[in-house]
Amino acid sequence: MNESRQVSRNNQNIRLYEQRQRNAGQSRQGSQNGNRTAPRQPVRELQVQDIRRYQDTRTQGRTSAAGGYAYRGSARPVQSIKRRKARKRKVLFARMTAATFVVLCLVLIYYLTGEIYRFVHTESVQHDTDQGIIKTISEKIDNTGIVPPEIIEDYIEVNDYSRPGTRLDRVNSIFVHYTANPGTSAAQNRSYFANLALTHERSASAHLIIGYEGELVQCIPLEEQAYAVMTRNEDSISIECCYTSEDGSFTPETYDTLVHTLAWLTDKYDLSTDDILRHYDCGGKKCPVYYVEHEDAWQQLLQDVAAYKDAGDV
Repeated sequence: MNESRQVSRNNQNIRLYEQRQRNAGQSRQGSQNGNRTAPRQPVRELQVQDIRRYQDTRTQGRTSAAGGYAYRGSARPVQSIKRRKARKRKVLFARMTAATFVVLCLVLIYYLTGEIYRFVHTESVQHDTDQGIIKTISEKIDNTGIVPPEIIEDYIEVNDYSRPGTRLDRVNSIFVHYTANPGTSAAQNRSYFANLALTHERSASAHLIIGYEGELVQCIPLEEQAYAVMTRNEDSISIECCYTSEDGSFTPETYDTLVHTLAWLTDKYDLSTDDILRHYDCGGKKCPVYYVEHEDAWQQLLQDVAAYKDAGDV
C-alpha cells in the first residue's frame, strides 16, 4: 500500500510538472506575440523519461508478483532444482535395484550350494531306498549266517549336526549306548537327532535305536559315520537303547533285540564279542549306566550274544 501511494504521488508530481511546463510555454509564446516557439529543455525531458521508465518497471514488477508470475530470470533456478531432484530419484532407484539384485543373487547361491551339497552326499553314500520309506531289512539278500533283525529305516537327512554323510570305510567295533532319557521311544529319540539340524544344540546320533518295546529304527545307513563316539566314529557302529527303569536297565524286549542285533552285526563284519564295547570303554562316560555299574550284567550280555551266534551257525 505504501508503494502504491508513493507511485500515485510521483505520477501526480509528474503531471503537475508537465502542466507547469505547458503553462510556461504558453506564457512565453503569448509574450512573443505567438510567432516563435520557446526553446525546449532536453535535460528536464530526459529526467522525466527516466522517472517514467522507472515507474513502469516498478509497476510491471508488482503486476508480475501479484499475478503469480516470476521474472524471466527466475525460471532457471526452478528448473535446476527440478533436475537435481530428478537426478536424486534416479540414483536412489538405481541403488535399490542393485541392492535387490545382490540379495537375489545371494539367495540363489545359497540354494544352489545346498542342492549341490545334497547331490554330492547322496551320490557318495548311494542310497538304496528313498528317505521315509519303511521296510524290513530282513527282506534283503544277506550272505551272513545270522538272520537280520527287522529294521525300520527312517533315515535322517544329511546335516552337520547328526548325519554328516561321511563314508564309513571299515567297522572295527560295535558300541552300545543308552538314551539317558527314560520313557522316551525310539521314534522320539530319532526325532531328537533329526532336530539337531535346526537347534544346533550339539552333534549327536546313532546308526540304530532300539525302543523299549523292542522295535529297531535305523537313523543312518551303516555305510556312513554317526556322531556317537567322538574318537571312534570313523570305524564303529553305534546302537542307542531306550529304557523305562530308573536304574537304566533294559526291558526284556529291548534286551532281546539288542542281543539279536549284536550277533548279526558281529557276524556281518566278521567281529567277535570282544569287539562289542560300551561307550564307557572309550572315554569313560557312564553309558550305558546300568552296564557300567553292573559289570556282571555286561559280561552276561556278551555271553548271550556269543550263544546266539553259535545257535545261528548250527
